[in-house]
Amino acid sequence: MIISGKKGSLVLYWKNRLVSSQPLGKRDYVHYKNSSNKFIINSMQKGASFDKIKEKCLIFIHIFGNRRLNKEKVSEEDHYYFMMCLLFMIKIGFYDEDDYVLLAPKKKKSKK
Repeated sequence: MIISGKKGSLVLYWKNRLVSSQPLGKRDYVHYKNSSNKFIINSMQKGASFDKIKEKCLIFIHIFGNRRLNKEKVSEEDHYYFMMCLLFMIKIGFYDEDDYVLLAPKKKKSKK
């Protein structure tokens, strides 16, 4: 299911299947990227090493992605955490943004 905001959706894919989306409106793509950066910075300030954060994000991405592919329930928080982890892995060059992220504009209503 795609969650759409006033300006569209940030759609996330795992193994070429849609697994999550975030609305675009008050929060744009840059906001979501900044949230991911803040999450990583906060984790490092609390004493987590870069490699440990990377490892935990990879584990979570795989678990979340596979749960979604198996049509198991996941919480709204898990969707947000998945997005932050995925954007972090894209930022460090582990994943290619074009393979995992789609910015979908708001669908225009047709005039009848």
